[in-house]
Amino acid sequence: MNKIISTLTEKQRKFYEVLKSYADRHGEAPTIQEMARSLKLSSPRSISQYLMVLEKKGLIQRSRYERRGIRVLELENDKPKEEVEIPVIASAGCDNVNVFAQSSFDEFLCVASEMLQGRRKDNVVGIRAVGDSMKDAGINENDYVLVEMTQAIYEEDLVVAIIDGFAVIKKIQFANNAIILHPVSSDPQYKPIIVNRNFQIFGKVIDIVRAPQKGDLEVVPLYSTN
Repeated sequence: MNKIISTLTEKQRKFYEVLKSYADRHGEAPTIQEMARSLKLSSPRSISQYLMVLEKKGLIQRSRYERRGIRVLELENDKPKEEVEIPVIASAGCDNVNVFAQSSFDEFLCVASEMLQGRRKDNVVGIRAVGDSMKDAGINENDYVLVEMTQAIYEEDLVVAIIDGFAVIKKIQFANNAIILHPVSSDPQYKPIIVNRNFQIFGKVIDIVRAPQKGDLEVVPLYSTN
């Protein structure tokens, strides 16, 4: 059951189910009078009170200037979500440069396609994080980061960079004659890495998939959608 629906009282849930059933059958919502007849309610005020509750909970929208101005909203978990498999191709160090950038295709992440944010599936891979120097950016030891393979990198993006055959995850800063790869941690033991511009950017981190000790993987949004 949807979490929002589970917060309704029994009477509110019955009202919602009748309303949704009518809309599914007829392709439009009932009028207040039709709802009153279906539920054997004599008072239009009772109908209005139920509608007010459903609207506040985001289950319906109302237009008060139309006779059939009730619209039942589609619930997020009522829509089938398309899933895609993303190969985990490597590990990357969040601490010092100590993890080789070597490919491994024996592991896959199954994620909702919406996590790709419109990007082509073939351009996105998973990389396992090693170390804690990106902890304040939400990337913990053994988390997976989804990485778009691209050279279109901007200031303060989180990136995967290849330095002398080693892979690192860092926040990037462009200086006049160098590039600075910053840790994102309040721990003073982690220091920036300064490189010249002749090094390889593998791609941009677009999301984090946290791997708990038990249970399912947890998606941690990296960039706010607000």
